[in-house]
Amino acid sequence: MKFYLLVVGLAAGIALANGAASGLGTCSVDEGTCTSRFSGFPHLQPDMNKYTKQMLDKSFDFLLLSAVFDVYSLDRPGFEKLYRKTSDKAWEDTIELIKYQSRRGAYVQLGAGSSAHDVSSLLQSNETSSLQLALEYEKLLANEAHRMHKKISHADSTKHYDPDVAHYLDEKLIEYQSGQIRKLAGYITNLNDIVREANTKELGVQLFDEYLDKAE
Repeated sequence: MKFYLLVVGLAAGIALANGAASGLGTCSVDEGTCTSRFSGFPHLQPDMNKYTKQMLDKSFDFLLLSAVFDVYSLDRPGFEKLYRKTSDKAWEDTIELIKYQSRRGAYVQLGAGSSAHDVSSLLQSNETSSLQLALEYEKLLANEAHRMHKKISHADSTKHYDPDVAHYLDEKLIEYQSGQIRKLAGYITNLNDIVREANTKELGVQLFDEYLDKAE
């Protein structure tokens, strides 16, 4: 009896699946419709592809910024460590973005991007200006991530809603960016208090760099 009910249940499930699939059109290898693209992801994929390029640019920009503070330049190991860590995280995020888009059936193109900052501004950075630059960079990419989230969520349009993309943006990007912005803003506030004391400025910046070396 149980076997009979199981067979009937399977037959009903197959019929239901076939009926649902019939309303979605047929899969055609020749037309390239047999992919893992579904839901609202195609609506956002061009934006995510562009964002991936921006994240890759960020990795290279902060790698260059870390070199400004290495032992052969300003000799600030704490600042160098902070920016090298930021560069590595952006590199990891780039790889994860590529993997996610590939999983969703997209082909990611990484052509020449446009960096948020020119090379000269990076090379001329000092301790204070570099932190300000880093904060601006994080806010720029965070605002872009929020814009993508809105575009794919109920807040913007139910037509292109894709909870999987929204979850990915929340978990992999937005949460980290929020914490990073708060941390950098705190660093800037503390460093500004230090450099205002003219008599102890050099020692204060040195101690702040040592703090960064331990904290990061």
